[in-house]
Formats: sequence, C-alpha cells, structure tokens
Amino acid sequence: MREVETSFGMMLRKLAWLPAVTSEGSDQHGRRLEVGSKLFVKSPEAVRLLAGHVSYLLPDPLPTSTLATFLGIQRSISIDFTAEMLKSWCSRGENTSAAPVAFRTSLQHMRSVYHFLDQHMTKHQLEELLHNHPVIFYPRISHGVATATAVDGVFLYRSEVMWVDETGLFDKYRESLLNADPDSAKLYRYPLCTVYPDMKEFFTRTVHVMRSPGTVELCRLLTHITATCTVSKALPDVLSIFSLIGHALLAGDEVSGVLRDQLEQLKTEKVIPGKSGSWLGLDCHPMIADDRNLEKMFPDNATVFFVDCGEKLGVGNTRKRSAQKGRCNLYLGELHLMSLLTVFIEF
Repeated sequence: MREVETSFGMMLRKLAWLPAVTSEGSDQHGRRLEVGSKLFVKSPEAVRLLAGHVSYLLPDPLPTSTLATFLGIQRSISIDFTAEMLKSWCSRGENTSAAPVAFRTSLQHMRSVYHFLDQHMTKHQLEELLHNHPVIFYPRISHGVATATAVDGVFLYRSEVMWVDETGLFDKYRESLLNADPDSAKLYRYPLCTVYPDMKEFFTRTVHVMRSPGTVELCRLLTHITATCTVSKALPDVLSIFSLIGHALLAGDEVSGVLRDQLEQLKTEKVIPGKSGSWLGLDCHPMIADDRNLEKMFPDNATVFFVDCGEKLGVGNTRKRSAQKGRCNLYLGELHLMSLLTVFIEF
C-alpha cells in the first residue's frame, strides 16, 4: 500500500494561492499570491542571505506545520542554494565579456552572503565561485551609502576590481579609460576599499583581487594619457607616473617578462613630454640640458628636442641627489630608458 496524492492535494501544491510578500531587492514591499514551492519562511537567516530577492510566506507558519512541509515551503537555506542564488543574480549568460548585470540590494546583504560562503564552503568550492563568476557587487554610488539601504549596482569579476588606487591616477582618468577602446577600458578597476572597508582580508587574500595598480598598469596608463591628452594638461601626471615606474624598477625586484615587454613597447611610443609642447619618442633623441641657458642656444625650429622635466611645476631638478644619479643611470640604462626615467625619480 502507498499513499496516492489526491487531485485536491495536487491543486494545493501547484496553484498560486498562498499570500506572499516580496520586494525584489527594493525598499518597497508588495503582496501577491504564489505557489508554495517558491516561498520561504521569513526567518532571520533567510532575510540575511536572501534579503528581498525571494518571496516570503505571509504570515509565518507554525514550526510544526506539516501543511507547510507538504506545500514545499522552504525553511532552511543551504550553502549550495546560496551559491546558486548568487550565481543567478550575477550571471552574464554565455558571453562573459557582456556588460555587468544590474542589481539592487544592500551592502549589508552582500557582506552577509560573502561571510556565509567564506565560513562554510570548502576552499575549492570558494575558489571556483569567486574566480569564475562576477560575484563582486559594486554600487553605482560608492561613497556615503548606508550599508542597510538598498542601492543600485552591478556585479563584477575580480579582474574588474582592485582594493585601492594608491596613485589616484586611474580614478582621475576613469571616464577617459572607460570611453576609450576595450583594452584601455580594462585598465580601469573599481576600488573596493571605500565600499567594503572592513573586508580587506577577504578580498585580497581570499578573492585575490589586485591590491593596487602595478608597474605594468602604470606603463599602459602612460600610453593612454599621452595618446589622449596634451603635454600642458597631463605633464604633472606623466611625471608622477615616471617617478613611480622608476622607484619600482630601482626596488631591485626581478623584472617580469610582461613588464619587460611593456617597457620595450614604451620605447616605440611618444610618451616623453617635450618642451615644444609635443610628446616625444626615443627616435627624436630627446635631451635634458644640464643648464637651461644652453637651451636658448637652439632656435625653436631646430631639430633638437628637450624634455620637459617640470621645472615650472617645481619638480624635475636634475641636480638633486647627484650622488645617486650614477646608480639610476646604470640600472635604467640596461632598459634603454636611462634618459627618460632617471630624471623623474625622487629619493
């Protein structure tokens, strides 16, 4: 003998007749009739992990209700279910290069989801989720947002974010980068430090997002700036980039193949600020005069190009730190950027 489900029982399970409350991620709550298998008991755990992105039974059933169990109303939230929900929120479909998915929720909700998965998933499960899916929620307004307030945002891959832009230059040229060609647009990464200030450990060590733009990214930013801006507008930023690159090279760390290729590419670009107001390449044989009076010996139309070291900006004094100049020249000379980078290094 076995139990046979009656037609009335089937109707109860398949028809949308149960009162439900939903908000679909917004601050506004609505009511409607829903199928039991699509409803959740509004427990603190469910609200914490699912927020307003599912429908809740109204009112809550009794803990011992067998009818709620029969109708398929869900009482508990599993690890796998939470991970699948997150994937459904952030999925870009088959096209991983498609525009980020728009979403509305609170930062408090996303913090709870990340913490729950970090605490309960295995290392392998967590890596698969965080590394292969755009699960990082980033609000469209990243400053001054109350963590409990639902905000509009997008889901991003870890390759689209970083912890902090210590230079401030990538944020300064954000619009220029995002509106340029696809390769330039990829240079901009959304900083997480202002959005999740208390989750540095999670994002840098667990998700392995870039901590801050490196020398390779600075080289590429330099190429973008010199291709889109005039010398007069971008000179301070370009000098700053040269200084950062120079300091990184002088740190003594081994130069990676990617960085070496990038430096080789720089040699073919016009990225050197000239006093003529134009960008110069190494093929112009730019020079740095030891004495500014020597520059006056050459007319403006002469085929002699002087590097703008930013004297008018109060930087670029080549006479400073003369004791270390030989060391700079020796190292950077190996990269054929001696006359370009050493001038802008501050010790």
